[in-house]
Amino acid sequence: MKMTKSLTLLTLLGILSFSVAAFAQDSASQYYISASAISGGDGSLTVPFNSLRQAEAVSEAGDTIYLIASGEILDGGISLRSGQKLLGVDRQGRLITEPADRVKLTNTTDYQAGIIVQLAGENEVAGIHFLDMRGYGIAGANTNYSGAFIHHNSFSGNAQNHIVDERGLVYSISLNAVAGTIENVRIEDSEFFDGFDLGAIRVFHSGASIGEYHFQRNSFSDLGGRAYFVRTRETSKVTTTILDSTASNLGHGGRNSDSIIPYLMGQSEQEMLVQNYQFENPKGVGSVSNTGIESYMFGDPRPDKANWCTACKLKFRIIDTVIKSAASDPIQFSNAGINSELDIEIRNTQIIGGDPRQGGGGISVNYQPIENSGAKMSLLVENTHIVGTTGYGFSFNNHGGGNKLDAIVDFGGGELGSQGNNRIMDNEKGSIRMLDQKVTARNNYWGGELPSIYNSASELAPNSFLEFEPLLKSAPQ
Repeated sequence: MKMTKSLTLLTLLGILSFSVAAFAQDSASQYYISASAISGGDGSLTVPFNSLRQAEAVSEAGDTIYLIASGEILDGGISLRSGQKLLGVDRQGRLITEPADRVKLTNTTDYQAGIIVQLAGENEVAGIHFLDMRGYGIAGANTNYSGAFIHHNSFSGNAQNHIVDERGLVYSISLNAVAGTIENVRIEDSEFFDGFDLGAIRVFHSGASIGEYHFQRNSFSDLGGRAYFVRTRETSKVTTTILDSTASNLGHGGRNSDSIIPYLMGQSEQEMLVQNYQFENPKGVGSVSNTGIESYMFGDPRPDKANWCTACKLKFRIIDTVIKSAASDPIQFSNAGINSELDIEIRNTQIIGGDPRQGGGGISVNYQPIENSGAKMSLLVENTHIVGTTGYGFSFNNHGGGNKLDAIVDFGGGELGSQGNNRIMDNEKGSIRMLDQKVTARNNYWGGELPSIYNSASELAPNSFLEFEPLLKSAPQ
């Protein structure tokens, strides 16, 4: 009998919980906006508002705001409340996923200094084409924007007068956290294109903040700025996953716009996974520093000493990726800090062409800025092709000098467990430029010849510091 009463009570509690949740869902309101609507609308589907500010004024947390496609551009900005959705829909109320049909949105007004959408928490933004950014298309700052789901949007163009960063750029999406934990932020299935002063996704963390971001199936083309720019300062920690994205011709204006860059300062930490990323730069845009993918630990000789890395940590995985025709080093890892750690793996990746003009290699490592900086590094490369660059296949540079190096480089058969099977060939300056330390590179293909080894002075060197036997007799597929 007691069991029956307990089960009955649990059942009643379950029904009550469901009813409360259903009531909360049913109590949310829906508002409609159309750029072609007449003034005086009430926000209904039949008589929609004609401005974002009208919907902002009357909507509450959890409400859904629908933007009805009309072919006209809706001008203005909106500050979302927690749990709100901002969705571009067709006249039948269906979410617009096709880029050409998305609702056009810009902000030439003074509201929010030109920023179009300000995030709160648990927002969804989809089906919109953000045009001619004067401020950020979407911004998250001074709030916990956890749960943001940004998908099936387009971002193109920048206003002549716009917010500028140190390189004169405005970013399409700017997310800035100074405290607390930011979780489950997703940006997916979106396009960023045709903006001479436009960058794509910028994530800045500082203080003791923690962040977790997931980016997937996004494309980037003909931009002045970066595709994915993740910067951490002080003791912040950020984990970033980047999947199934494409990028071409980033760095217009002769800029240093490395398409993906984890950028660390202070004592911050990052983990980043890049998988199935397709990069190319056939137009050759960008400066001598415009790499394909780079990581950077901030420090000497930059003047901002307060933000130099003094104990930064980076764990970086690059998998199933293609980097073609980079304007400078295709993949580069640079440590300008002290007491910093890099843990890097590159697997199943193709580096094709490229004109390395910084570190000098298809894969370049710039190990430390000063002697005995406390740097630690491990680099594993496996099942990867480095073919046809104007530099070396791999270049290891120790700008700080000294022989006390805590660095493990494993291209095959080394202590990190690389299986080798790399193809390193047809690189104009040679196979490897390295320091007087062991580099393990067994079970690789060097174009049917012995690898050509160069020292830090770019002079031919004996291969006694390279463990490369046995040679593969045919190129891996």
